[in-house]
Amino acid sequence: MSDLPRLQVIHAIEFDEQLYRLIPDPELADEFIEAAKYVLAMNPESGMAVSPVGKTWYLPMAPVDGRRVSLFYTFDEEAVFLLAVLAHDD
Repeated sequence: MSDLPRLQVIHAIEFDEQLYRLIPDPELADEFIEAAKYVLAMNPESGMAVSPVGKTWYLPMAPVDGRRVSLFYTFDEEAVFLLAVLAHDD
């Protein structure tokens, strides 16, 4: 079994903008999502579907500044598309 990701990971422009607002240091921001990208490239169904009929999924992330963070994405047979990364208070 190969440890290489099977799907390409593509960032939406809005995703990168949200990520860098959440974590302004580009290196730290990239480190923050690196594991999630790997997991989703290997198995995009690792997250949870937003709704039973929708094609948008989310993956809970580590908290940032005490706020919960969720990564929203969709996927097909070739790629995972990172749509949004949002922080929210409880």
